[in-house]
Amino acid sequence: MLTRTLTLALVLVTLSFSSAFAGPGDLGLEFKTTVQGKNQPALIVNNTRGLKKLDITLTDERGKKQTLRSGPMGAGSRKTLSFKQGEGTSSYKANLAVVWGDGEAETFQLDFQATRVGPLKLDITPEDVDLDGKTIKARATNPATAIELVITGESGDIIWSGKETFDPPAAVGENLEIAWESAPEKILTMQLKVYDVAGFWVGLKITPFSIDIPHETLVFDSGSATVRADQSHKLEATWGLIQDALAKHGTLLKLKLFIAGYTDTVGDKAGNRALSNSRAASIAAWFRKRGLRIPIFYTGYGEEIPAVKTPDETEEQANRRAKYVLSSHTPSGPELPSSDWKPL
Repeated sequence: MLTRTLTLALVLVTLSFSSAFAGPGDLGLEFKTTVQGKNQPALIVNNTRGLKKLDITLTDERGKKQTLRSGPMGAGSRKTLSFKQGEGTSSYKANLAVVWGDGEAETFQLDFQATRVGPLKLDITPEDVDLDGKTIKARATNPATAIELVITGESGDIIWSGKETFDPPAAVGENLEIAWESAPEKILTMQLKVYDVAGFWVGLKITPFSIDIPHETLVFDSGSATVRADQSHKLEATWGLIQDALAKHGTLLKLKLFIAGYTDTVGDKAGNRALSNSRAASIAAWFRKRGLRIPIFYTGYGEEIPAVKTPDETEEQANRRAKYVLSSHTPSGPELPSSDWKPL
């Protein structure tokens, strides 16, 4: 009997299919060493000459043994010999004993690793998506090797992409975080992917959300920021619209309510700005007292951003208004130029 010792160090690759290389002798071994779910790893024999029998004894790092056997195989035949593997990565020493069709007997030895993972899932909450801070984090149910983000703008073009890798792989449940740079245009969609140690990936699509909540204009007493009792029904109607929007859109992204106040040009600019700020704060406080639990921010622009341009000291009902925006990020635009939002 001829004995040969062949030691192979198998480098795992992050692909969702088996890695392959030239095996010992004419056995043409392939190693299916990265599998997911109920699948089991396997040694695949691509025999190039006839054999009478093949016995493969696998010994893992704990000393546990398994034996894989094949009967006669003709030249050019192929056989898959699966073996049991728990979730995780195990190292194996394999002893192969083959009897060829002509009666010649040989033995081989080789080392390899196999990895079996469960179904890959993401754990992500609204608090993990910080569009203002430009960061996203998530957790995976398998050890993870990378997190990838691709951002598409309103033009339909990719305006940012990046990938963070983890070596050694991040543990199950560990935060996987990626940050992006300022985008040159408004974000349309964000595609997030996480890759596990077996090369499988799972992803999700995020669409930043921002809508104006329609509402009936409140009437305040002159110079006052107190919400009048006879105006509460207007806020009740708006409350219902906010609840409907939250039920429809508030699953992944953390939504916030932004309230901006405006005045006409009667009075001085500083006083109008202070008055509009106080009225926005009163509206915000009403929603909080009503039971709105999401973050609420407010600000006042006074007479600086009129809906209708008028001379100074001109009464104009259209300019005495407020704007309610339900958004996953700090809103901006011609009517909301300031980032000076105050949390309630």
